[in-house]
Amino acid sequence: MENSGTSTTQLSSIVTSSMLNGVLSEIIGLLPTVLPVMIGFVAIRKGISFVLNMLHSA
Repeated sequence: MENSGTSTTQLSSIVTSSMLNGVLSEIIGLLPTVLPVMIGFVAIRKGISFVLNMLHSA
């Protein structure tokens, strides 16, 4: 089993702050697309659940 201190040191030498900034900027860039899709998905699920509930209670 590897020493966790050694693997942390190796990882910190590979991953730089500019790489993390690139990942963060990509995630922030995807938010305007992902957020409305998630809200729409939840709304469709709630709508289907509401309709099925009305049909079962009728």
